[in-house]
Amino acid sequence: MKKFISILLLFAMALPLCGCEGDTNEMPTDAEEVLPEEKIINIQMREADTLDPILTMRQSVRDALLTVYEPLFNIDETFDLVPVLAQSYAFNENATVMTLKIKENVLWHNGQIFTAEDVIYTVNRIKENPQSSYYLNLASVDRVEKLNDYEIVFYLNEPDAFLVYSLYFPIMRVNADPNAMIGTGAYMYKETDGKTINLIKNSAWHNGEAVCDGVKILSMRTTAMAQEAFSAGKIHAVTKEMLDTENFAIKESNTRHIYPDGMFEFIGFNSARGVFTDALLRIAASNAVNRVKIAEIYGDATASGFPIMPGSSAFSPSYEMSEYNLDYAKEVVFSAGWTDMDGNGRMEKAIDNILTPMSFTLLVANSDPLRAAVAEEVRANLEAAGFTVNIQLTDVETYNNKIASGDYDAFIGAIYYADPYDISGLLYSDGSVSFNGYGSPELDFAVSELMSATGVDKTSVAFSKLQSLYVAHQPLSGLVFRTTYVVTSPYVEGEVKPYPYSPYANIASWQLAGVGPETEEE
Repeated sequence: MKKFISILLLFAMALPLCGCEGDTNEMPTDAEEVLPEEKIINIQMREADTLDPILTMRQSVRDALLTVYEPLFNIDETFDLVPVLAQSYAFNENATVMTLKIKENVLWHNGQIFTAEDVIYTVNRIKENPQSSYYLNLASVDRVEKLNDYEIVFYLNEPDAFLVYSLYFPIMRVNADPNAMIGTGAYMYKETDGKTINLIKNSAWHNGEAVCDGVKILSMRTTAMAQEAFSAGKIHAVTKEMLDTENFAIKESNTRHIYPDGMFEFIGFNSARGVFTDALLRIAASNAVNRVKIAEIYGDATASGFPIMPGSSAFSPSYEMSEYNLDYAKEVVFSAGWTDMDGNGRMEKAIDNILTPMSFTLLVANSDPLRAAVAEEVRANLEAAGFTVNIQLTDVETYNNKIASGDYDAFIGAIYYADPYDISGLLYSDGSVSFNGYGSPELDFAVSELMSATGVDKTSVAFSKLQSLYVAHQPLSGLVFRTTYVVTSPYVEGEVKPYPYSPYANIASWQLAGVGPETEEE
């Protein structure tokens, strides 16, 4: 379990999935007929480090390639499963074995039949490549075996009832050359000039037939190039990852389609030293935080005190904690024995006959100005509850070293979910992102129950129990889930429905209202 894309570095930095600019692999070439121009959707990506959908480290490349390849499941905007190549699944009683049935009569773009062998090949390829962005998705998988041509058995090294929520990676044909771009999706590779990949609709697609005739994937070296191309009408859709959001204004004629991106921002407490060894003060701090205001600072975010996205099917609104309760926070501080003994507006307590302030240092990395602004809001919130808060703004390396060694009181950080429901790494005492000194056998057991729960009823009960214990123990204080978006031009009609791990998930349904400047005849 513990399926997080990164552990400490991600606490400080934005999602490191875009890659960096550099040398590119040569794109596939094909000299046959040119695509029709009148109904072609133009999208963008960074220059490709590789066209291998499993090994590329660039988010925009992965996004674009998912117009050709398909996953077993998609995860929708409420983090529910959407079967794509998968048909059904079933776990054993303790969620250590899962049997997956895939769809029959699905064809690869070269006409070959999609079978269990392709799934097994893809899973093993990911597991054999730790550098793959999908490597942690399969952290709980020990091995996979073929039951028959359309059923695969996943044997797990520990209970993981949410494994299916990690199966959104693209499935590849056995031993296929990635440069050939052979997938099962609505659009298939036709040709390239080295800068633009041309796709045409797949008339044999198992879900029918795409609305438009094709897709052009334009390679962009910089965000400035992507912005200029979009503004000039040469691109119909652009993701936030390709924009310099501080210097790019979205026109009223364009449409922004917002969706969750899996990034959870929180305050991490050190339970081994300082004021946060007291669970009551962790509870007080959490209730004093104004998450709605913090979401406004981030701009694209949803307030959440619990590490499960509000609005998801597993989330219990009774523990939402999206609005702060300053009065309750003050009551909890007082019940913990802290009072304003010297009349300075801050709380103190006599410890070993020494007047001790209710103070702590909040560690923040200087790599993100938004988190620095959030730190100031957190300080104002908590000082209103009687805390004395010192902000320590430091470089990323120092920040990560301090967290790893436990040399902090509290910090503002973030984690990116490879599985939207596997929160074991955050809440287990020995989790991959556990906080120094924190441990709770009761909470550990509740997490174990959740990860072993199969079926809607068991899962609902386990989540409710876990959320209740989380509020009582407050091992961390959630702030927000970040959101992202796809911007489409006025030429795009029909429902545009991006998903958290696949912004072009329903591109086969997109329609073009007319011929844009980029498709006019010379």
